[in-house]
Amino acid sequence: MRMGQSNSFQFQRQEARKRVDQFGKVILVGSGKGGVGKSFVACAIALSLSEKRFRTGILDIDIHGASVPDYLGVRPPLKSTREGLVPKRSHGVKVMSVSLLIGDNPIPMRGIDKQELITQFLALTDWGRLDYLVVDLPPGTGDELLSAFDLFAGKSSLVLVTTPSRNAVTVVSRLRRLAETEKVPVEGVVLNMAYIDEGRTRRTSPFGRMSKKTLEAALDSTILSEIPLEPKVNSESLYKVLHGRNNTSVAFRRLVRRWTGEETRC
Repeated sequence: MRMGQSNSFQFQRQEARKRVDQFGKVILVGSGKGGVGKSFVACAIALSLSEKRFRTGILDIDIHGASVPDYLGVRPPLKSTREGLVPKRSHGVKVMSVSLLIGDNPIPMRGIDKQELITQFLALTDWGRLDYLVVDLPPGTGDELLSAFDLFAGKSSLVLVTTPSRNAVTVVSRLRRLAETEKVPVEGVVLNMAYIDEGRTRRTSPFGRMSKKTLEAALDSTILSEIPLEPKVNSESLYKVLHGRNNTSVAFRRLVRRWTGEETRC
């Protein structure tokens, strides 16, 4: 037992692992920094998996800057039953976020408290059986990230999210190295805001042009998908964007085939 972790915490961790045993696959989505569209990518993956009729949930453990409820259009309060907290639903996706408990109130917390909150949150949520749980990781490489790596060990792999900017690439590379140290399998990188689509034949690169080969060398990882900067996300729901005729919806449908192939679940 680690210093400062009580018997109660150990019990909650055991209960959390029981929940994890009900998940087929856990997809961790991380970036190492904010502002690169990590939550957008996590939500889009979850919606795209649900569209293929897989039982899908998304867990937002970004304690200080949760964005998942906004992207998926869910609001407090949460309900509870004897089985635990009942996740919200958005287009078939079960949604849970710390912000659904606390609203917009700030929560100053120390590292060990964050670990305990995430563990307790997972233990108390009645997910049922899921084919996929998508986890929106917090930025940085702090205690809550390590807690997630530990809780989902053996079930999870990591999808990294970055923009093509050199600063973002440098930061996400650090996260990749940490995952390697913690023995978390890395699927590859989603390059978000890779370009602005200005028509069938014209694309603008808002962060400058860098070849895929150069980026993969810098990241020491495979680029799984290149997602355009989609202005409609600010004016339309993410669900509507993903069901439109655009390069964003195509990119995410292709991305989730990495886990699902062409199979659909009835």
